[in-house]
Amino acid sequence: MNHQTRLSRNYISLALARFTAKVISFVAAVVIARHLGADDFGVFTFSFAAITLVIVIFQAGLTPLVVREIARNRADAPRYLTISLLVRAAGASTIALVAGGIYAATGSTVALAAATAAVALGFSSILASFTDVFQGFERMEFVAVVLVFNNLATLAFVVFAVAVGAGVLPIIGLYAAANVLSVLFAAAICFAKFARPATGVGWNDLKRFVAEAVPFSLSALVASLYWRSDAVLLKVLAGDRAVGIYGASARIVEGLVLVAGSFREAIYPILSKYWPSSPDPFRDASRAAFKFLIALAIPIGVGTSIVAYKLFPFIYGPDYAEGWIVLAILIWALVAIFIRELTAATLFAFDLQKMVLASNALGAVVSVGLNLALIPHISYVGPAVAGVCAALVTTSFNLIMVGTKMRGLYRWRLVLRPAFAAAVMAAALALGWRWPVLLNVCWGAGVYGATILVTRYYRLGQIGQLLRGR
Repeated sequence: MNHQTRLSRNYISLALARFTAKVISFVAAVVIARHLGADDFGVFTFSFAAITLVIVIFQAGLTPLVVREIARNRADAPRYLTISLLVRAAGASTIALVAGGIYAATGSTVALAAATAAVALGFSSILASFTDVFQGFERMEFVAVVLVFNNLATLAFVVFAVAVGAGVLPIIGLYAAANVLSVLFAAAICFAKFARPATGVGWNDLKRFVAEAVPFSLSALVASLYWRSDAVLLKVLAGDRAVGIYGASARIVEGLVLVAGSFREAIYPILSKYWPSSPDPFRDASRAAFKFLIALAIPIGVGTSIVAYKLFPFIYGPDYAEGWIVLAILIWALVAIFIRELTAATLFAFDLQKMVLASNALGAVVSVGLNLALIPHISYVGPAVAGVCAALVTTSFNLIMVGTKMRGLYRWRLVLRPAFAAAVMAAALALGWRWPVLLNVCWGAGVYGATILVTRYYRLGQIGQLLRGR
C-alpha cells in the first residue's frame, strides 16, 4: 500500500468520524448553551478551559511520542501503552485532587465545576492511551469508532440532563460518566486486537519516557495557553456572559480545527516512517497533504466570514446574536491552523519537537499579551483578534523551521486556484444574501466545488480515488 493510499484511507476514516463526532458534540453544545443561557454556559466553558490548560500535558502532550515510537516499532506497543496509562492516570488524579482541594477551601460553585471537569478530562486523558495505540498501528478506523462512541454517549447523557432540568454541575458530571464508558470500550478493543499492558515496566522506564516526553508535553502546555487562556482571562476581566458568548463561537471553530487535526493524525505515522530513510515519498506525502488542506481552509475562512451574521444566531438563538463578529474574525485563525497542523506533524517527524515547543511558546506570548491588552477594551472580540495573530505567528515560525530542514517542501502556487474559487464563491454568496442561511451555505459550497473542478485543481477522477483511498 503506497503513501497516497494509506494517507487517503487514514484521513477518510478519521475525517468521517471527526465530522460525525463533531456534529454530535456540537449538537450537545448547542443544547447545553440554549438550556443554560450565556451566563451558566460561561461557567461550563470556563471549567473545561481552566482544567484543559494543565491536563493537556498528559493528554495531547504524550500522544506524538507514543504514536511515533509505535509506528516505528509495533513490538513496543505493550510497553508504551503501560507507561502512558501510568503517567496519565497519575497526572489526571493529581489535577483532580488539587481542583477538589480548591473547592474545599473556597466553597465556590465555579471551583466545584472545575473539579468535576477535571474528573471528566482525566478519563479523557486515559482514553487517549488506547487511541494512541490505534494511531501508531495506522488503524484509524478504531480511533473513529471510539470517537463516535464517546460523543454519542455524551449526547445521550446531555439530552437526559436537559430533559430533567439539570444545572451545570450535573451536566459536567455526566460528561465524566460518558468518558468512563468510552475508556472501557476502547480498552476492550485494544486488549483484543493490538496490545495488552506489559509486565516488568520499571521506574527507569518511566523516567526515560517522561524525560523524552517533556518537549512534547511542554509544547502542548504552551499551545493550550493561547487556545484556552482566552476563556480564563475573559472570566477574570469581562465576566461569565462574555465567556459564554465567546465560547459559543469558539465551539464552531474548534469543531473545524478537528478537520485539520484528523489530517495531522492521519499523516503523522506516515511521515514518521518515511523520515529519514525515504525522503522522496516523504516529500510526496507532505505535498499531497498541503494541497488538500489549502483547498479546505480557504473556502471555510471566506464563506464563514460572510455568513456569520446570519449563521450564529440561527444556531444559538437570540441570546447569543451579538457574538457573530467573534466567529467572523476567529475563523481566520483556522485557515492558519490548517497549515500549522501539517507543519507541526512534519517537525515532529524530523525529531524537532523543541521547535514546535518554541513555536507554541511564541504563540502563547502573543495570545496572552494581546488578550490582556484587548479584553478590557473590546471584551469577547479581543480573544478573537488575539487568536488570529497567534495562529499566524506560530504557522509562520513552523514554515521557517521546516524550510531549514527541507527547502521547497510546499508548493505555494497551489494557493492561487483555491483563492480564485473562494472569490467566485464570495460573489455568489453576495448575490444570494437574502436567502435562508442554510441555502447560503449549500450554495457557496456548490459554487466553490464547481470552480475547483473547472480550474482543474482536482479532477473528478482524483476526488474519486481519494474517497476510495486509492
